[in-house]
Amino acid sequence: MKFWQRSPAAQAAEGGSDTLLPGPDAAHPIGRLGLFLRAEDEADYVQANWAQIAGRLRLLGLVGGGAFFMASVVDWLHLHGQAPFLGLLALRLGVLALGLHLWRTARAVGVHSPVALRYALILFELGVIVAFRLVNVGYGNYSPNQGLSALLMTLAFYAFVPMLAPANFWLLPLATLTLLAQSLWWFEVPMKELATLLVMATFVHILGWAAAAQNARGRRLAWLDSRRLAREMKERRAAESNLQHLFEVCPVPLVLSAQDDGLVLRFNQAAQNLLDPAGRFSEPGTAWAGEFYVDAQVRQQVGEALRARGQVGPMDARLRSAEGDPIHVMLAARSLHFDGQDAVLTSLVEITERKRRELRLARLVQTDALTGLYNRTGFFERSQALLAKADRADCSVLLMDADHFKRVNDTYGHAVGDVVLQQIASRMSTVLREGDVLGRIGGEEFAVFLPNTSKRAARLLAERIRQIVDRHALRVQGQRVPMSLSIGVALVLPTERTVDAALSRADAAMYRAKQSGRNRVEVSA
Repeated sequence: MKFWQRSPAAQAAEGGSDTLLPGPDAAHPIGRLGLFLRAEDEADYVQANWAQIAGRLRLLGLVGGGAFFMASVVDWLHLHGQAPFLGLLALRLGVLALGLHLWRTARAVGVHSPVALRYALILFELGVIVAFRLVNVGYGNYSPNQGLSALLMTLAFYAFVPMLAPANFWLLPLATLTLLAQSLWWFEVPMKELATLLVMATFVHILGWAAAAQNARGRRLAWLDSRRLAREMKERRAAESNLQHLFEVCPVPLVLSAQDDGLVLRFNQAAQNLLDPAGRFSEPGTAWAGEFYVDAQVRQQVGEALRARGQVGPMDARLRSAEGDPIHVMLAARSLHFDGQDAVLTSLVEITERKRRELRLARLVQTDALTGLYNRTGFFERSQALLAKADRADCSVLLMDADHFKRVNDTYGHAVGDVVLQQIASRMSTVLREGDVLGRIGGEEFAVFLPNTSKRAARLLAERIRQIVDRHALRVQGQRVPMSLSIGVALVLPTERTVDAALSRADAAMYRAKQSGRNRVEVSA
C-alpha cells in the first residue's frame, strides 16, 4: 500500500477524512477527499484523463520550477558576496530539477504511469516546502510578505493542481504549519504578529480544502458518468448490431416502414427476395409499403388497425411484387418507435401455394366433374353470395331439365349421355352473361342464378337457351341426338335471403312446362 493512499478499512478505523461517501456507482466508491478509494479506480481515472491532468502538471513543473529558480536574481541582489547565496542557488537548482522531473514524467508518450506521476508531484511539493523554509533561514529574518506570498501560492495550488492522492491535500497545510513554526521558534516572531497570518491561513485552507475535494469528486463523478454512458452506448450499438443482424438473417420476410406515409425504411433479405427479387428498391427510402397491396381497402384496414390498436393480424392479404406478380401472404404488423420516428414492422409468410391448393380444393368441392359447372353445393354458395350483394335489386332463377334424357341413356348408352350433358352445358354457357351462375344440381337438371335481372328479362334469356338446344341437334360419335329443355322461371322476392324458395317456384313452373308438352318455358306466378 502506497503511503499516500490508505486502505478503506484503515480510513474507517481511523475515522479520517477519507471515509466512504455514497456515490452513484457502489462498485467505484469515492472518499470524502473526492478520490477513489480503490487504487485501480484512481489509476484508471488518471489514465483516462491523462491529457488534462498531465497538461496541468507539465505547466506546474516547468513554470513553478522555473519561477522558483528565477528568484535567484532576487537572492543575488540581496545576498551577493555572502555565504548563503551559493547555498540558496544550489537549493533553487534542486527545485528546478524536481520541476523538470515532474514536467518530464507528465510528458510521457505511449505508456503512462499514474504512480510515477503521483510520486513526481509529491516530491515537487515537498521540495518547494523545504526550499521555502531554507530560503527563510538564508535571509535570516521573517517578513509578513513571506506569509502572504505563501498563502497565495497555497491558494493557487488548491485551485490549479489536480489532487491525485491524500498527500496532495495534507502537504499544503503542512507548508503553512512549518512557516508558522519557523517564524515562532526560529525567528522568535511574537505571536501577536502572526495572529493575522494564522486567521488568514485557516480561512484559506478550509475553503481551499473543501473546494479541491469538491472539484476532485465532481471530476471523478463526471468521468464515471461518461464511462457509464460510453459503456451503455457500446452495449446499445452492439445490441443494435445484433438486432440488425437478426433482422437481416431472419428467414421470415420483414419490412420496416414509416407509419405516417408508409415509406419503406428497410427490407430484410427474405422480404427482398419475396417482394423485390430484381432489387429495384434495394436502397432505403425508394419504395412505399402501400404499393405492394393489391386491394386498397385491405391496406386501409391495416392502417386503421395499427392506429387504433398498435398491431394487426395475422391475416390473409394479397400483395404484388415489384414486378407485379401476385403474392398471397399471412400478414402481421406492429407499431414501434425506430430511429426517432413512429414505424411499423410487418412480417410476411408467403402462402401463395397454399392458396392455390385451397382454390383447387374449393373448385373440386364446388365443381361438377362431368360438365365443369358448379355442382349443387357450389351453385348455392355462389348464388347466396351474389344475392347478399344485390341490395334489393331484382334477381331471378332458372330451373332446366333435359327432356327424355333417360331415353338417350337407354338408346345410346351412358357414355353418350355424358357427352350430351357436356354439350348442353357448353351451349347454355354461350348464352349466359358474365356474372350469371350456372350449375348442374341433379342428373340432367341445371339451374341458373341471374343477378340484377327482372322476371321478363329472365324469361327472354330462358327462351334463348331453349332455342339454342332445340334448333341444333347434338352430334355425339357421329350420331345425331335431338334434345330439348323444359325451363321454369321465378323471381327472387325482395324479402327472401336465399334462392331456395325461388327455386321451388321455378321447379313448379318447370313441372308445368313438362305437363304442357315439354320444350317450353314457363314463368312462376
